[in-house]
Amino acid sequence: MHIRRKYRMPNSIEVVEFNSAKCPGKCRPRRPKTAPTCEAQARNNQRRKQRACSRMIEKYFNEDDCVFTLTYAKNLRPAEMKACLKDFSRFARYLKRVYAEKGYELFWIRNAEVGERNAWHIHLVVNRIEGTEYLVESWWRARFGAVYSQHLKSMQDKGCDLGEYISKTAVSHKKIVQSSWGHSRNIKKVEPEETRITRQKMTDRPRVPKGWYLDENTMYAGENIDGYPFRTYIIRRIVRKRIDHGMSPARIRAMERKKCSRRKAKSKR
Repeated sequence: MHIRRKYRMPNSIEVVEFNSAKCPGKCRPRRPKTAPTCEAQARNNQRRKQRACSRMIEKYFNEDDCVFTLTYAKNLRPAEMKACLKDFSRFARYLKRVYAEKGYELFWIRNAEVGERNAWHIHLVVNRIEGTEYLVESWWRARFGAVYSQHLKSMQDKGCDLGEYISKTAVSHKKIVQSSWGHSRNIKKVEPEETRITRQKMTDRPRVPKGWYLDENTMYAGENIDGYPFRTYIIRRIVRKRIDHGMSPARIRAMERKKCSRRKAKSKR
């Protein structure tokens, strides 16, 4: 018996197939139980974090959304990570307020990093609306330092793994001394759909539904430490569907009611 896990995103489906631990097969003896070392466990945790981040980017962002690198001038560098995150919180509140005024919801994923030379910076993925580049650059440049902007599509065309890029830590990159990864509350972890398949052997070729195609670059088949086979691949939509970041009408009405109540309170004063 083997298990198939599907992570569904609007424009792709990530599939992971592996043998069940409860019924792995009769071809190999059971391996003695061993505890992983701290280093091995840290690497495994980092890989899971990278895959989770990649799925979030695939689910909540479009190809023309923005990737920013927010840097600090030398005389404005924070003393600790807590101060850096406080600066970003102020910045995120400002963006959220401007997006809401234009009828859009703000989605972001960030990773605050500091390297060996004490160069503080923040990598940020944010959904794009009209004027996003100007909003980000004008606010951050006036207070802390420089801003470098790219688009998701351009980075993907260069072969950049966005999940790895946004979730870097000292475990994956030696030059990083400290990092802090996080995302907005409206971004949720992509949960898998699990199916148990009674046959022991996997199909030779994955089944691809109509309107989708198999991304050959993501196809990987191997064996785990026990010698049992596993396989991962991604199926992508041929014609991409655009992800809508607009606010729901109910939420817009609720915001308008709050504004009216504040105006009435001010008038009474």
